[in-house]
Amino acid sequence: QKDTHSHAASFSRKVFSIMARRSMRLVEFGKPFQLMKEEVPTAPKGGAVVKTEYAGVCHSDLHSADGDGLFPNLVPLQTVLGHEIAGTVHAIDPSCGQFKVGDKVAVYFHGGCGDCGRCKVGETTACLKDVKHWTGINEDGGFSDYVIVGDVSVMVKVPDTVAMDTACLLPCSGLTAYNAVCTIVPTVQDFAKYTADCAVLLVGAGGLGLWGVQFCKQLLPAGVRVISADVDDEKLSAARDASCDEAVVWGKDMSEDDIVAATKKVCGSLGGVVAAVDFVNVPATFERVEKVLVQGGMHVVVGLLGGNAPASVPLMPYVLLRHHT
Repeated sequence: QKDTHSHAASFSRKVFSIMARRSMRLVEFGKPFQLMKEEVPTAPKGGAVVKTEYAGVCHSDLHSADGDGLFPNLVPLQTVLGHEIAGTVHAIDPSCGQFKVGDKVAVYFHGGCGDCGRCKVGETTACLKDVKHWTGINEDGGFSDYVIVGDVSVMVKVPDTVAMDTACLLPCSGLTAYNAVCTIVPTVQDFAKYTADCAVLLVGAGGLGLWGVQFCKQLLPAGVRVISADVDDEKLSAARDASCDEAVVWGKDMSEDDIVAATKKVCGSLGGVVAAVDFVNVPATFERVEKVLVQGGMHVVVGLLGGNAPASVPLMPYVLLRHHT
């Protein structure tokens, strides 16, 4: 009997070692994650378990891990961060017929209640009940071998033509930049009806900014020039490689007047841009965009780097110059 129990315990340990997941948990703000070995979760009702293949590190992950107040009271300790996730379906609720085990998927992290009118049409970011099932932010995410997806409606199948290390970025940085560029499309199209000399400005040439360049080239009318601005020459070189038309250095040692003049110089005959997307969004960039935007231009703010810092909003352009955000 003793030998049987011993054998069973040994077998149990072996099964656990095979069917265990490694998770990097946030146990203290500002400190390294703690590696933990845990049981592989089971699929919840209406959901799935995804075996993580790639998990991107977003800048907001750094803010969350540091506990710097960007997401106050939203990221609890003991959470597994990582909201840029691509992998394969490991287990799934049998009632979810649109997916099967083995499917390659990307996971959109921003879930809602799943029941309100907006959630039912996929607008989970505007959940009418203000429910936040945010994978990798307030619920366990992709810095683990396996991640629970509570609602399969936030999963998207990844075609063979898309690499999984790219797919993991699409639901966050890719979708963010795509939405920002789509927002400026009607304004740019309207200007393009009346002048062939249109330019748009993308502030920041990091990951979001490079997505932005590529989406502008695909979505904006032919001939519209894309200007990238950044403090970093190396990042601007990457923006040029991504096919931006002009790159402007917003040097930290330059005066505000010189930066504005250098930006307007490459804007063409209108002397300003018809639309701008600020992927940085600190007070200085917000105020600067207003100085280079033409009458009737659109100003889209995306970046989180400003956090809760206040910015001076010039009200006159929104009245006399018809600026809109």
